[in-house]
Amino acid sequence: MRSRDHVFNIGINVTGMVLPMLVGVMVVPGLLQRLGQERFGVLALGWVLVGYFGSLDLGMGRALTQYLSSADEAGISRREQAAVACAARRLLGGFSLGLALLLSLLLPWLVNFIEMPTELNAQTQAATPLLALAVPLANWFACSAGALEARSRFGAVNSVRIPAGVANFVAPWMTSLFTTDLFWVIGSLLVVRLAGALGMAWRARPEFAQPALQWPSTGIRQLLRFGGWMTVSNLIGPVMSYFDRFAIAAWVTVAAVTHYTVPFDVISRLPMVPIAIMGVLLPLLAQTRHSAPGTSPQHYTTITRTVDLLLVCWIPGLVMTAWLGPWLLAWWVGSDLAAASTPIWRWLAVGVLVNGLAHLPFTLLQSQGRTDIIAKIHLAELIPYIFFLWWAIIQYGLVGAAVMWSVRTSIDTALIFSSALRHFPNWRQSLIKTTFIGLVGALLTIWIAFLPAN
Repeated sequence: MRSRDHVFNIGINVTGMVLPMLVGVMVVPGLLQRLGQERFGVLALGWVLVGYFGSLDLGMGRALTQYLSSADEAGISRREQAAVACAARRLLGGFSLGLALLLSLLLPWLVNFIEMPTELNAQTQAATPLLALAVPLANWFACSAGALEARSRFGAVNSVRIPAGVANFVAPWMTSLFTTDLFWVIGSLLVVRLAGALGMAWRARPEFAQPALQWPSTGIRQLLRFGGWMTVSNLIGPVMSYFDRFAIAAWVTVAAVTHYTVPFDVISRLPMVPIAIMGVLLPLLAQTRHSAPGTSPQHYTTITRTVDLLLVCWIPGLVMTAWLGPWLLAWWVGSDLAAASTPIWRWLAVGVLVNGLAHLPFTLLQSQGRTDIIAKIHLAELIPYIFFLWWAIIQYGLVGAAVMWSVRTSIDTALIFSSALRHFPNWRQSLIKTTFIGLVGALLTIWIAFLPAN
């Protein structure tokens, strides 16, 4: 594939991540005004739950990308590859249905732990089955997208991902024009998930066509080995990313979730840019799995230039985002909510800046099948993070939660960089340069966080 094609793929992938976020920025103020802070807080938790349980896909989406990208080089026929893809989708379908059933039983019980008015509790209870049904659809979407990304068909992926991402915000907003009942507002999210899953499956159908007849036991074992460790990360990583909101709802109030979620939902989505870039690079790195990653001259040039572009754009962009936080929030959601959310925005910016850079070593490890390293890091962090988050919220409130989230993210990034340095000596220079520049940017953002909001 030509370098120009990689640039196009990066561009369309970034667009697919950024455009829905920009639409969200435009519609959230109106949605917040119509629903009120408490209903919006519950909707925000619904977004989190659908995203979280949708990521519990046995790692099959990313495992398929890694497996299919390297299969041609390993001499595996396309019919055998299709057999592996079909088997993975069947396994994932059964697992997702079981997960949806479990979630439908647990969610009504969990809702009772959140402090909210009786009427709102009743609406939330009625909407919980809809959240559970969204899980298999999200997993089906991820499996189909993973197969397409392995072939670098990012145009096909984003022809579905962009409309689905935009509708994820627009559908609840349009529903709120007619009713503020959370059953119908959250129900609109289920409709979006269904349309997205069907659309992505249609675009990916060639990758699942004419499979070999025999059961691909070797390929499935490889996927499960990769995906098993990734499932551990997908289970624990989002808990550490989103547990703070549920902790605030339980230990403070559901209205306080809105003060925290408004800045968090925008600024925590900014790493979608490096995620989009690294999503394009993953198949390139996986293609060289049986040799030193990135040693192909064409691949090495493409990847190093992309990393340099990320450093030039990402760090100055996040520093400016932290600096402009008070004005951006005031323009977006009004001065009252901005006053409460600005310190949260600035402290979260520190963790987001560092987290964006972590996707380079993260992708290197994934491309070579070392998902076990990432999972073990997440396992080691979980219990200490929950304890210190509880302490930070009790002592310092919402700002304490934001600071602790950034501290945890920075530690996570340091450990992943350290592991990549040990396992990928060919990338030592790029990793060290990224670490140094990222440290400078993080220190500057911390300084901004201590500045007065006005």
